[in-house]
Formats: sequence, structure tokens, C-alpha cells
Amino acid sequence: MKIFITGATGFIGRYILEDLINKPDVYIVAPTRNIQKAKALINAKNLKFIHFQEDLDYLVKKEKPNVIINLLGILTENKRKGITYEKVHYLYTKKLVEGAVSVNVEKFLQMSALGVNIKAKSRYFRTKALAEETVINSSIKYSIFRPSIVLGKGQKLFDDLKKFAKLTPVFLAPTGKVQPINVLDVRDIFIKNIFNDFETKILYLCGEKIISYKELFEFVLNYLKVRRKVIQVPNKLFLPLLPFFEFLPNPPLTKEQYLMLERDNICGNKNYELKNILGNLRNPFKID
Repeated sequence: MKIFITGATGFIGRYILEDLINKPDVYIVAPTRNIQKAKALINAKNLKFIHFQEDLDYLVKKEKPNVIINLLGILTENKRKGITYEKVHYLYTKKLVEGAVSVNVEKFLQMSALGVNIKAKSRYFRTKALAEETVINSSIKYSIFRPSIVLGKGQKLFDDLKKFAKLTPVFLAPTGKVQPINVLDVRDIFIKNIFNDFETKILYLCGEKIISYKELFEFVLNYLKVRRKVIQVPNKLFLPLLPFFEFLPNPPLTKEQYLMLERDNICGNKNYELKNILGNLRNPFKID
């Protein structure tokens, strides 16, 4: 089986990749912008890194994979470099789907997000929704994954809070709730969808416990052994601060992320299919 995976060197991608390279009769192709850096992270005989290029349809046609895993996604844009939600979430997915259709890919696995809505205020959610539509309207067999926040080693939130802890004695947490999932469960549901057939088309990826952002921040800071007070505040309090945050190289909150706070990032009971497939879910707050 030949698997084409985008975003393979990202947080979740590395977990999936490290599992796949140990599977028999599997060959993996992963486009990346820096091949040497990627090889330093992970290397295997059945893994080939190729140069990333925006005409992803050409790469798919050239490689002719059986399965495509699309993990491409960004939380913040870099418009100076042309990195936008429309390009990364929608256009890249469109290119992958076009290539997949042309070579009759057997299965397309798409990483999406909770809260996707074509009418959402957030362009992040709108472009993720457009990407979903592109996959759904194709003739390809697919699975779409909508996760809440994913916890595990390598989660960017840990590095971000560690950096901000050097600058402030107090953290302001937005109002809202999340339903974290362990990265190993995310890895496992992707792997099972590669090698097994399920009728489910959209899977909601959440753990068993719903918590506030305040509790999430407190957990991360405690894990980092950093003592800082966390105060929950109304989200509207951040609104006048957003223009100032834009001048920072790594803003604590962007306008898009502010809009994404409009709804809780939770599955509720929609993760029942996930539990049916995986059985008992791991504790997302136990990070090995």
C-alpha cells in the first residue's frame, strides 16, 4: 500500500508517520519544504520525503498512491509569505482531491476541525468547511476528522505558554470550553481508517472530559512546572487588545482565534463513533 501524507512533520503527522513506518507492506511519500530537516526528525527505508510544491495534484498523479492523508492546516496566517487559510485549507485540499480523482485513490483522509461552518465569522472555519465540501463532493471514499484540542508531546500550546510565562506573572484565559483528546487516540483512529472500512464519513475526535480554557491553561502550566495565576475573563476583554497583539511576532491571540472562541470547542456526545471504534479512550491529561 502506498500512502501519500501531507503535514507529516507536524505535531499529529509525526505520530501517524512513526506508526506507519513500522507497518508491513506500506510505502509512504511525504511532501515537505525542508527534506534534510524532515529526515533528521524521522527516517526509514519505506519513507520518501519529496519537495513540497503547490501543484499538489501533479505530485499525486506522479506518485499514484492508494491512500491520501491530508493534515495541512494553520492556526495563524503569514500573508507576507502568501500563507493564508484559503490557500492552505481550501486550495491545497482542492489540488489533492483533483489528483486523487485522476489516479483513482482508494481512500482520502481529511483533517478538519470542530466548528466548521460555511457561514462562520471565522475564515479558519469557513475555509475548513470549503475543504470538507471539496472532499465530500468528490467521487472518492473518504473519512473526515473533526478534533477538539489534541494533547501530547509536541503540542505547540506547551511551548507558547512556556514562552509567555517568561513575560507575565498572570495568564488571562478566555471564556469557553474544550474537550481535549490524546494524540495517541488521534493517531489510532487515522491508522484504523487506513486499514479498515467504516461507513462513518465524519468522525468527531474528543476525549471524555469537558474543561474550561482556564483549566486547560492550568494543566499545561502545571505540566511545565511553571507557577502562574490563571484568571478567566470575558472574551470581549481581548477585543481592544487585538490591534496591539498584531505587532508581536507570536501574538497570544489573533483576530481569527478570537472569532473562533464564539462557540465552545466540544463534541458533546458526538464522539460515540470514535469510542465504538477505539473502545476506551486514553486520558488526554496523561502525557508520557
